[in-house]
Amino acid sequence: PSTPPPAPAPAAPPPLPRSGPSSRPLLPRPTARVVAFAALGLWAAIRWSTLVEPMAWPRTLMLLILALIAGLTVGQLSRLPPFAQAPGAFAVVVAWAAASALAAGVPAAFIFEPTHWDDLALGLQQGIEALPQLLVPYSQPDDWPRIAILLGGGLLLVLGCVLGLTPGRHGTPLRDGAPFGGGVGLRLVAAIPLVVAALVPPAIMKPDAPALEGLVLLVLLSAVLWLEELPRARARAAMVLVVLTAVTGAVATPLLDRDKPLFDLQALVEGLQRTDPAQFDWSQSYGPLDWPRTGREVLRVKSPVSTYWKTQNLDGFDGIRWMRQAPPEQLQANAEVPPRALANADWHVNVQVTIGELSTFDVIGAGTTLGFRRAPASFAPGASPGTWVSDEALRQGDGYVAETFVPRPSQAQRANAGTDYPAELQRYTIVSLPQQDGPRRWQPGPGSVPVPLYGSVGDGAPTAIAAEQAFAASPYAREYALASQLVGASSTPYEYVQEVLAYLRNGFTYSETPPRRQLPLDAFLFRDRIGYCQQFAGAAALLLRLGGVPTRVATGFTRGKPDGAEGEYVVRDYDAHAWIEVWFPGIGWVQADPTPTTAPAISGRAPPPTRLPAAATAPAARARMPTPPAATTPRTTPAAQPAGGASGGDGDGGGGLPLGA
Repeated sequence: PSTPPPAPAPAAPPPLPRSGPSSRPLLPRPTARVVAFAALGLWAAIRWSTLVEPMAWPRTLMLLILALIAGLTVGQLSRLPPFAQAPGAFAVVVAWAAASALAAGVPAAFIFEPTHWDDLALGLQQGIEALPQLLVPYSQPDDWPRIAILLGGGLLLVLGCVLGLTPGRHGTPLRDGAPFGGGVGLRLVAAIPLVVAALVPPAIMKPDAPALEGLVLLVLLSAVLWLEELPRARARAAMVLVVLTAVTGAVATPLLDRDKPLFDLQALVEGLQRTDPAQFDWSQSYGPLDWPRTGREVLRVKSPVSTYWKTQNLDGFDGIRWMRQAPPEQLQANAEVPPRALANADWHVNVQVTIGELSTFDVIGAGTTLGFRRAPASFAPGASPGTWVSDEALRQGDGYVAETFVPRPSQAQRANAGTDYPAELQRYTIVSLPQQDGPRRWQPGPGSVPVPLYGSVGDGAPTAIAAEQAFAASPYAREYALASQLVGASSTPYEYVQEVLAYLRNGFTYSETPPRRQLPLDAFLFRDRIGYCQQFAGAAALLLRLGGVPTRVATGFTRGKPDGAEGEYVVRDYDAHAWIEVWFPGIGWVQADPTPTTAPAISGRAPPPTRLPAAATAPAARARMPTPPAATTPRTTPAAQPAGGASGGDGDGGGGLPLGA
């Protein structure tokens, strides 16, 4: 029998490529990956830091270090038993988040004390909601938008580092020396968050040298994509190719740099705004309140003192209502502050204000605002000393520090203040009288009556007799008689103030639906006896002036709700308010509030929902922004101004909110 042919010999394996200097990589592959991502991350961190001012590159550098540590640590999780990998990943995320929050500027107590976690969540929410309206580089005093910006950069950095430093199948790079996982595709995906962090700042702010920044980004991105696979022998050729590409890009830049962007980032950012901002009309209408109060946040205030946040002083009474009225000549902000009181350092308060869902030309301060730091616009003195107006509307995200004078005298100091009033304060006891415009119709009149300052003259003095005769023949005869009765029951201005406040606490009811009257304050005192803050403040100021005590009405917001442990207050739309200020010798203007504590602005409880007429709920987008008031021109109010309504008294159909409770 024939024997089978022998089996063919196995083919010899192909010869292995020689490992010589020409094929050796320029850097070890694990080292090249870390170096390339660290370099691109460093450039991204530096560019991201320019979004805030002063530049926060130490914080963004720390965020980069934390991102690299997180990426390398995630790569080590594969060495853990399978059941421990998910808890280990969770621990890495928690540790990175806490450390990054600290690096971004979050107070340590907000991170490590559970009682402050609600404050942390609210602060981050506030910062994120403010982002669409921010101007960059951000330099305002509110910290939360700054923290939100920095944490956004930190999130991009850690996303790129975790994706880019993924371990391979043959061990971990740190311990086994194995290369990182993924090819050029994974490296490209991982580089995207870092490139975004590097490109967002120049996309929003015009860079000084765009071609140079593009060259740097090109070199760094090329290193991420090809450095770990680049043979040493081809390093020079690769460098020449990158340089030629960069030169080509620099030449093409002027041709591609158009006035109109291909992608309008600003339009996208503006589209993220949640709602139209609130606008307030601080004129006094005394009619029913019919504007929507949703509880939206209009202010955040950080202050060591709990007080009211002022927008305007209503220094004049025109016979119908209280209104703004400029002094005969422009005065310094501290012109009505007694020098002795001004020297009291404890009464000087720096108030940090951050605008929320609000649009306002009135600069919000407290007491007598003397000046500002870090103003986002040009602020000019308002009609009344210590008030200010902005040359452009303040909007969400705007912030500043107001340097204010807020006297907080003791009861004994007020009781012993005396009656040594400067002659200049006489204008704060002037009461204008209305004139008839047809049967039972009244309008502001040209005549005004100066009431002698409390304690300055006796009842038989000519000025006192003239005032008594003028009021006896006017619609305010009953008010003058009531004031005289309350003056007779007091021996000091302080006691008279207490008499007036006590009178208004007895038999008067808080209501946001008082009837419309021709003489609203007279009807409030002697007929209806119901009203809200406008009626209570207006009537108290009128009675005090009739008794010779310098008084005015102030408008703005109550303190709001305390938020956190750092003297921060959240002010909402229902905190809009009116109150009075009384001038005491040696002290200055002191706040007093005659409105019952059941008012939403004082109780801090939102009012019940109200069914509104169509005009009151018209979209605010159709509203015109009111013209900023002139600093030296008093604002006059028409006699037949419509009460309430969301039109803000400007007839603009939906933008403003009248003064609340």
